Amino acid sequence: MTRFAMRICLATLVALLCSCASNGPTSTYAELGPDANTRGFGDLYPSDNDEARFTFGLGDEVVIKVDGAPEFTGAFSVGIEGRITMEMIGDIMIAGLTTDQVARKLENKLATYLKEPNVSVSIGRIVSKKFYAAAMDPRGGGYVVRAIPYRGDTTLFDVWVQMGSPSSLLEDECNVRVIRGDPRRPQVRVVNVREMLVGGYTGGNLQIRPNDIVYVPPTFWGHLNRILTGVAVPFTGLFRISSTVEQTDRAIRILKGEDIYRYGGYYAP
Repeated sequence: MTRFAMRICLATLVALLCSCASNGPTSTYAELGPDANTRGFGDLYPSDNDEARFTFGLGDEVVIKVDGAPEFTGAFSVGIEGRITMEMIGDIMIAGLTTDQVARKLENKLATYLKEPNVSVSIGRIVSKKFYAAAMDPRGGGYVVRAIPYRGDTTLFDVWVQMGSPSSLLEDECNVRVIRGDPRRPQVRVVNVREMLVGGYTGGNLQIRPNDIVYVPPTFWGHLNRILTGVAVPFTGLFRISSTVEQTDRAIRILKGEDIYRYGGYYAP
């Protein structure tokens, strides 16, 4: 093996070993703050703060319970105009309201029919909310972004599995980003999902919120693949044009009787 070939092999080995560090350090447990998962993988763990932040949208299901008044208790879907319809009360606009806001609004409405009504509101089926998952397309070199319906109680590891567990030389599962957009102060958390999978360290198994972006960045090899794919695109188009011209010319020659088409091939006379 020549010295040049040995250098190439050594550089390749170093790049492979360092692929997980190519996108910078991950967020520490302290940096995750209250977003850190303290319950392991778990099943469901919505916090009170998340519950208070949720606002109802079109198609969402509102579960209403009125103490001592079963006629007002039940599950209601938010209609296309952002309203629900209840017996006696009629239409009530609740789109954009939190569970507490809906409860207080209903108590004011029910005060006409009940003495000191006590209303509790919870979230049923969620339709209006979604989050986004993005990763590199190894075939085209660009990025593929998917909108995923938000069902509540979804963690980062759940999303990673839904994405097909992107883990290859092209995708950096050691630096998966959870991005929460904001016009002034967007939050970006960087989590090592491989460490979560192999070692069971689940502090970074963040709960996903509506409109979050889960981004799996490319490794060094992913960036290289994107560049090479971009360079090859014009030549790919040129080859396709050349092939089409050749096929068209062959068809014309067959129709003119200059070539004989037989059994999937052609024979020149």
